[in-house]
Amino acid sequence: MGTLASASVKGRYKVSSLIVLLLICAGVGVGAIALLSRQANSTSSKPTQNGADAAQSYPYSCQKYLFTRAETTFYQALQNATQSQYLVFGKVRVADVLKPQTDNRGDWQRVFNKISAKHFDFVLCDRDSLKVLAAVELDDSSYQRVDRVKRDDFLN
Repeated sequence: MGTLASASVKGRYKVSSLIVLLLICAGVGVGAIALLSRQANSTSSKPTQNGADAAQSYPYSCQKYLFTRAETTFYQALQNATQSQYLVFGKVRVADVLKPQTDNRGDWQRVFNKISAKHFDFVLCDRDSLKVLAAVELDDSSYQRVDRVKRDDFLN
């Protein structure tokens, strides 16, 4: 009976130690986040060598919607049609789906730059493996612009 009681005490000790360790890690994480937040919110008035502010800030605002109305309508229809079989992701970066096929670093960078700032409107993936099965590009009225036609020709 002494061995069973000893094992029970050791088990409780291990669980207690694990809880203490997790609480310490959480505290350190919260402290680090607070420190980073303070640093991000502070502005420096020290000029850099070229006279610009060292901590230059840029104004951003949150987009009201992720998709246009046409994209939202299409997304909902695509979700309804495929929900039991596929997962649908929107605005997926082309470089996250395709990769350059060259061993030459200069060529790789050049062709990567062509796709790094572009995205597919929607990507359909296998529910279990998340393997990309199809990419979808919508053609609405904005796609009649010359720059959009060139982009679409490239992506299609």
